[in-house]
Amino acid sequence: MNKASIKQQLQETSLFASLNDEEFTSLEGISHLHHYQEGETLFTVGDTSKALMLLIEGVVSVFKHDDKGNEIVINYFKRHELIAEPATLRHSPLPSSARFVTEGRLIKIDLEAFEKLFMMHPGISYAIMQSLLTKIELLQQNIHFNIASKSIDKILHFYSKNPQLSLDLKQYEIASVLGMTAETFSRNIRKLVKDKKLIKVSTGYKIA
Repeated sequence: MNKASIKQQLQETSLFASLNDEEFTSLEGISHLHHYQEGETLFTVGDTSKALMLLIEGVVSVFKHDDKGNEIVINYFKRHELIAEPATLRHSPLPSSARFVTEGRLIKIDLEAFEKLFMMHPGISYAIMQSLLTKIELLQQNIHFNIASKSIDKILHFYSKNPQLSLDLKQYEIASVLGMTAETFSRNIRKLVKDKKLIKVSTGYKIA
């Protein structure tokens, strides 16, 4: 695993790009590093978080359960992404659950201290606003795409937009986030490979 310090990890995160060195030192002082194993729960629906959660290594699945108890994946988070910050910043119960799909590391930033030190910082406030707007826009795009598109188009779109994530996830996990059965996913994968739109590699598939 990458052994970069907490401060170095924070400096590599675009959300904090406007901070100077002294401010990064202050941010480091309220940040704590946590290690997680594959399959370990990060939080469950209804929990409240007293810390901003910044993923610095690994992949996290955020999901809900439908009325029949089926797990529905909402999104996968990758390195240097904040997880569940809308509910966290509102001090609201988390609307979904999350677990680590792979072994990983997460920085938890004390929320109360962060709000006192940085929420009035113009660069941070703007970056958080942009992050939230981007996630809303992506959610709207994904909803429209998933409603309007065929299964084979959804798969091709996923692999083109998530080249690294597609190699980190198991095939049934990708099928889940795309809202299709494993059988439908496998059938369309075979067709995409046959049509030379996807290439089989050691850890999965990639765009040809």
